[in-house]
Amino acid sequence: MNSRLIAGIKGRLPISSRSLRDFRAQDDARYARLLQVIDDQRKALDKAQESLDRLERQCRALNETLEYVHDSNSVMYWQLFRGDHETTEQAQLRFFRGLPKAEGIHALFQDAEARLFELFDQFCRDHEISYWGTGGTVLGAFRQQDFIPWDDDIDVYITREQLSRLEKAVHEDGRFRVTVVWDWYVPCKQIRFRSIDEANPCFVDLFPLDWVSGNPEDAWQICTQERLQFVQEIRKQYASSSWSRDIYISGADPLIPALESDLQAHLADLATRVSILPTADGAAGLIRGIENIDEVRSSGPYLTGDWTGSTTLPFRGISVPVPRNYREYLGKAYGDYMALPRDMHSHEHVADEYITSPESVRAMRRMLSEDWERTPGDEERK
Repeated sequence: MNSRLIAGIKGRLPISSRSLRDFRAQDDARYARLLQVIDDQRKALDKAQESLDRLERQCRALNETLEYVHDSNSVMYWQLFRGDHETTEQAQLRFFRGLPKAEGIHALFQDAEARLFELFDQFCRDHEISYWGTGGTVLGAFRQQDFIPWDDDIDVYITREQLSRLEKAVHEDGRFRVTVVWDWYVPCKQIRFRSIDEANPCFVDLFPLDWVSGNPEDAWQICTQERLQFVQEIRKQYASSSWSRDIYISGADPLIPALESDLQAHLADLATRVSILPTADGAAGLIRGIENIDEVRSSGPYLTGDWTGSTTLPFRGISVPVPRNYREYLGKAYGDYMALPRDMHSHEHVADEYITSPESVRAMRRMLSEDWERTPGDEERK
């Protein structure tokens, strides 16, 4: 019989029991080898996890040791630095106020920032708008009565109704502007008080606060949760958008209305779970606006009794309003805020290339002059 025909017939016949047993044996062997590979990988992963856990414990122990050494050295340093009839805090303040100041372009930027802050403070006083210094501005005011030498911005808390009044007054005045930039990195909504001169890089950061009734601790926790949900939502929603590529968007960018709508939706959701008040009347405390940049350490909740009053701290001759219980605020925000600093030269809120441009330098010097309100065109025509 033709061999090709025989092969075709065999191909159509049912598989023999012997062949079936051979196939099953081969499958069993492959399955057993696969199980062995999986088991070996599981053991390897367990060993790797043990190594990671051990390394984490070692890092934690090393960090605790470094913290102890740093704290011990700090205690020893302050004792050696402290003069006769001087308390430790007096010695610490003498140390911080004796630190070298910023130099060069950074000194010019700080000088211009301080001038803008002075103008902002006077503008608020003229229009009976209240605010508080916050963050590094409060820390610098207490320790240095000035900028922290390696810091480069002004931070201000302002309640929503006061922010609305400020925006209206600024619009009517014409010398200043309030700008909004959405930052992808954090993300957050940057609100800033600035000179009308667009070449001027100086700004005062405005962080909105909301008055709340009820338990401020509960409100603070709920607000923190809403902030997290807000960030997760917009991160996901705009992951493939131009915002994620451009990083900073502002003005007429087509995404701004959608982002503002998202923010308002989350503020409305927050209002269903927290009793938000339009003014301080009946308020038990304050919570940070969910559009604000995240804190490294939680500084809240803010109790009304700790934040209202007439407490001020000096900052380059400006009497800056601060929380009445500003020491507690600094302790929550920074821990030991009188410890030897570890973050020298680690801050840069404005890129050097931005503040060193000829246009920026001229604008900052113009702000420091008596005729700072003149526009660049006025200067050129003079």
